[in-house]
Amino acid sequence: MFHIATYPWVARYEWHKTNLADFPNVKRWFDAISARPAVQRGMKIPA
Repeated sequence: MFHIATYPWVARYEWHKTNLADFPNVKRWFDAISARPAVQRGMKIPA
């Protein structure tokens, strides 16, 4: 559940002027979650 609640916040990392390269474990997690087809579909709502 933690992953689902946190992903949208991390997805806006550029808005927060955060460089995910500074947090390699978070970046690895973010990239893995972002690659999931269901996540990609969900992030398009609302368009």
